[in-house]
Amino acid sequence: MNAIGTIRLYRPDPTSIGVSEEWGGASVTATHTQGALVVSIRGEVDASNAARLGDYLERHAAVAGSLVVDTSAVDFYGASALAVLHRVDRCCARGGVGWRLVAGPALGRVMRVGGAADLPRAESVGAALRQLGSPCASVGS
Repeated sequence: MNAIGTIRLYRPDPTSIGVSEEWGGASVTATHTQGALVVSIRGEVDASNAARLGDYLERHAAVAGSLVVDTSAVDFYGASALAVLHRVDRCCARGGVGWRLVAGPALGRVMRVGGAADLPRAESVGAALRQLGSPCASVGS
């Protein structure tokens, strides 16, 4: 017998969109740039802050037409936090949101070892914006 129930979908609080946050050694900011939402991550992402990063990214993906996740300023990206990016990928696929990942050196190493080659990547924020079809994407290449 199949379970019957109710699924509640919540829209994010509009005042929480674009607000910078810090958790432990990581910080994130979100800005609207050329028709897309660009989330920039800095510092260290590990098991202690991965869930909060996932929540932040999912909340912003819910309101974005296009999403760019920029990890070029990440100093350390733990293998246990790699699941966050797969969660974002599934969230964007469900919501019909185009997204690209700009993987810095720290994340690139973890992706090679962790076999995460299936995530949609771009070399830079400018390249990601071009791939997503954002207007005026030649700025910031």
